[in-house]
Amino acid sequence: MANIYPQNFKEAIISAIPNCTMMVLGMMTMNLWIYGHLSWANFFGALGPIFITAFSLDFFFVGPLVMRFVNKFNIQKYMPLFRVGLMAMILTGLAPVIETGYAPGASQYLMALPRNYIVALILQVFVAYRFGCWTLAKCRLRKASVNVAK
Repeated sequence: MANIYPQNFKEAIISAIPNCTMMVLGMMTMNLWIYGHLSWANFFGALGPIFITAFSLDFFFVGPLVMRFVNKFNIQKYMPLFRVGLMAMILTGLAPVIETGYAPGASQYLMALPRNYIVALILQVFVAYRFGCWTLAKCRLRKASVNVAK
């Protein structure tokens, strides 16, 4: 079986962009709908800032931090649990501010966090991660076919 994980920085970017895109689209739609703010204006107005925030957090802060943690304790198989958990904790409080300008109170945050964690984990494991791996595999095949043609 071929290695499905990114092997270098370029491959990490190639798999992270579709993964992050799927997560942002899914979680934004769900949360805007639950809070009654789902409209084209709110959705497309916040899509860019939320994507940039989520991608930057995941790629430059959460990902490396979780990798250090799971490697230190040799618990790599639990990496999605920790990664999604940390992203859910950060973005549950930050995303509503970016999307609608509304800062959730502590009780709203504590009610939304378990829901966001569960939905994000399901979305990550069954949809977004697989889409990122599929995209990476397609890019590798294209690169291999270009190299063979030369």
